Amino acid sequence: MFSNSLKTNPQKLLHLKFEAGWEVVRAALIWIGLALLTALVYTIFFVLIDWLFNWLFDEDPHTTTIIFSTLLTLLSLRSLKNEAQRVVDNLFFPETANFKDKIVSASQALAKINTRGDLRHFLEKRIPKELEVETIFWGNARQPEIPNSLVVPLEMGSRSLGYLTVGPKISGRSFSYEEKAALEQLQEQVSLVLSAIQLAEVREEAEKVARLKSDFITNISHELRTPLNTVINSTGLVADGALGPIEPGQAEYLHRAVQGSEFLLNLLDEILDIAKIEGGQLTLRLAEMNLKEVLEDAFSIVRGTFQSKPIELKVEVVDNLPTLIADRVRVRQILLNLLSNAVKFTKEGTISVKVWYERPLVFVSVQDTGVGIAEENLPLIFEDYQQVSVRPSEGLQFERRRYLGTGLGMPIAKALVEMHGGGIWVESKLKKGSTFTFTLPLLPEAAKNGNKSLPTT
Repeated sequence: MFSNSLKTNPQKLLHLKFEAGWEVVRAALIWIGLALLTALVYTIFFVLIDWLFNWLFDEDPHTTTIIFSTLLTLLSLRSLKNEAQRVVDNLFFPETANFKDKIVSASQALAKINTRGDLRHFLEKRIPKELEVETIFWGNARQPEIPNSLVVPLEMGSRSLGYLTVGPKISGRSFSYEEKAALEQLQEQVSLVLSAIQLAEVREEAEKVARLKSDFITNISHELRTPLNTVINSTGLVADGALGPIEPGQAEYLHRAVQGSEFLLNLLDEILDIAKIEGGQLTLRLAEMNLKEVLEDAFSIVRGTFQSKPIELKVEVVDNLPTLIADRVRVRQILLNLLSNAVKFTKEGTISVKVWYERPLVFVSVQDTGVGIAEENLPLIFEDYQQVSVRPSEGLQFERRRYLGTGLGMPIAKALVEMHGGGIWVESKLKKGSTFTFTLPLLPEAAKNGNKSLPTT
């Protein structure tokens, strides 16, 4: 391939300078022009130096004049060769003149392109005019060989991005080795731009899928909520005997149906919340809030879930707890998630809730004497759909849907805490229980200072 032939054997340009007869003619004209310019420059130097010596020393040191003239001419050879090449190309090979500068200009313009359509238009419409070629074709497949054209592979690492077919020239001449080397810069720039466009397209598609998922979850949640509420209310009325007497056995099954429906409703709420969080659609309604009152509200809701278990609830709240600026509903949701999690994984023992503050933060911890979590699994606690389960042969592990729930309680709690500007972490040992601690800033502007001292899990 074109790029490999240049990259794997860079010395090739030094040995194989000519590929076609026109290159021989061009080189000959350049050398003739160089010879003429060299002679002219040498003569000018000789005359000037000779005049200078005669004026300064009133003598004509012929040998010294020749040496200085020769040295100055040799120092000017590179510039003379470039000038001779420029003149010859502009007169006889205009498509070759300033070819490198044209490539540099095209590469700079490519850096401003960010869509596939603009890239194709630039390659196939604008660049051919600048490089004086008939066409530049960009495609995923390699095109059949066209006389005096180049097939340039576009690559980014190990990924193939397609091929550029450049040429033929309008003049009908082939590309010289110098022009092929210059085209490498165009090849690399097109590959970079195309790779960036592909990444942007993938990101845009992923965002579109995420929006569709979020919209679907939101719509389906609202559609299911209405019939579930109907089932809960209607079944509850029958179970309570409001529509007539029922037998105890029938009441028990009806209450189970109500509990199952309420559980499904709670799952819908969690799924809807995580969808809003992921989509950036969840907003907080900040207002002054008494944390102690919110705690009592959460306790009244969760207390009924562990009345059948030998679990003692202990609460320790520091005196003179400052008023918080927070979303009361969302703080209660955080507390309910932590308390429900503690009850779920604690068969017997104690659940302790402690609240204290160290300016500028308020700290809340929920400690249980449940099954605990292995140290290597602690980082997974706040990932979506992760739950603790017990397997006799492997001890405590993570798996989905071992206990009732979606595994979204902890991720939601974490997201809500961080939206308030706080932090949350967990400390746990197997069969010893777990302690979840979260912080909330006393004021919204204290959030930055509040996150500095949070432990890492």
